Amino acid sequence: MRIYKWNYLKIKLKMFNAEFFPTPKHVLDQMEIDCYGKVCADFSAGKGDIIDYLKKNGAERVIGCEINEDLCKILSNKCELIGRDFFKVTSSQVSHVQYIVINPPFSNADKHILHAWQIAPEGSEITSLCNWETLSNDYSSWRTELMKLIENYGCKKNLGNCFTTAERKTNVEVGLVKLFKPAISSDFDFDGFFFVDETEKQGNGIMPYNEIRAIVNSYVAAIKCFDKCKDAMDEMNLCTKLVGFGDGFKFHVGYNETITTKEEFSREMQMKCWRYIFDKINIKKYVTTGVMDDINKFINSRLNYPFTMNNVYRMIEIIIGTRDQIMNRAIIEAVDNFTKHTHENRYGLEGWKTNAGHLLNKKFISGWISESNYSGGLSLRIYQCGNMVYLNDLMKALCYITGTNYDTLKKDYEWKNMKPNTWYEWGFFDFKVFKKGSGHFKFRDQKVWELLNRTYAKIKGQVLPEKL
Repeated sequence: MRIYKWNYLKIKLKMFNAEFFPTPKHVLDQMEIDCYGKVCADFSAGKGDIIDYLKKNGAERVIGCEINEDLCKILSNKCELIGRDFFKVTSSQVSHVQYIVINPPFSNADKHILHAWQIAPEGSEITSLCNWETLSNDYSSWRTELMKLIENYGCKKNLGNCFTTAERKTNVEVGLVKLFKPAISSDFDFDGFFFVDETEKQGNGIMPYNEIRAIVNSYVAAIKCFDKCKDAMDEMNLCTKLVGFGDGFKFHVGYNETITTKEEFSREMQMKCWRYIFDKINIKKYVTTGVMDDINKFINSRLNYPFTMNNVYRMIEIIIGTRDQIMNRAIIEAVDNFTKHTHENRYGLEGWKTNAGHLLNKKFISGWISESNYSGGLSLRIYQCGNMVYLNDLMKALCYITGTNYDTLKKDYEWKNMKPNTWYEWGFFDFKVFKKGSGHFKFRDQKVWELLNRTYAKIKGQVLPEKL
């Protein structure tokens, strides 16, 4: 009987996914997870073994992501699910997360870890399992990029054949990766976005008064609809109590087949309202990925504040009113992101000993910038994947200092079916991409290149020679 039950369990496990290997507790203990009091995430959550471990060991809050529909139903009672496809999860969705723990599919664990790094907020930590072979050879651009990250920002360890006694066994040697994402920019101060004064104000030209009123009214109406479900539940229990049903009726409001509470619904509704507003004012035209993450982090930490018209106006006014400060930060981030990893991108000046003294070369190289497509050509990576995030930030910074309208530039998703090792023009650059995923860029205008570096140096408090 025991053998039959065990065989049945193995069959059920295989039904979920060929790479479904639940993480046993003794392996989790070896991962040295420090989650106490932190907002945590598991982006390959399976049936929730890691999530259970995080909650048991003091995580303040846990969010998850899982591609399998049946497993999502299990997870919906364990954590807040933010999506199914992890590669579609963006930095704005996880800007409040402090600790990421994952046991991704071993066939593409490198891609999972790299995407986790890409979207993880500054100051956070990533702990992941993978096939040790992934960390012992770098025959692909993905693995090469992962090796560089581990070398600069983390460590790796061979845990051996630690799944030989697991719920689902494998003899594969398992590797442990730990990455610590540094805070390379000063936190932007967004205090003052929210205040409780309910006095309505007229539109100020940033966004129409009636449109903001409609958004706030939609939020309030949605919350009231949620309350109606509870009222209906109470009424049903009252009507049936006399004949012996007791208080057994429980109604749930679900979205995408997940059960949610009013608190979770309110939080998600506010986030969607803010994203709608940001899209309307085209905020991404003005801010970099780092600034946008800070805005989302700030909002996420204050979702108990009232979502009022005054608060919406206050948020918009501060963002637009501090554009110069925001774009100065954008310039620093844009240059630092392309010079902090590789020497070949740095323009060193004699006597400068820190990275602050390394300006951006007229020609610079970026890995993880392109990928092959179904037509046999090359396309730029999009959806916040790879270094396209940094390149778009650099474009915004250059538009700001040159007075160029960012909307007039060709967008990254429009670059498709490019030939490898062929020069193309895009905005301020001539560029070419290669099959291995890297790209070479060179400034088309010497004056623009010099203006960027002089502006960067001025913000940093440095003085450049008259001639570069």
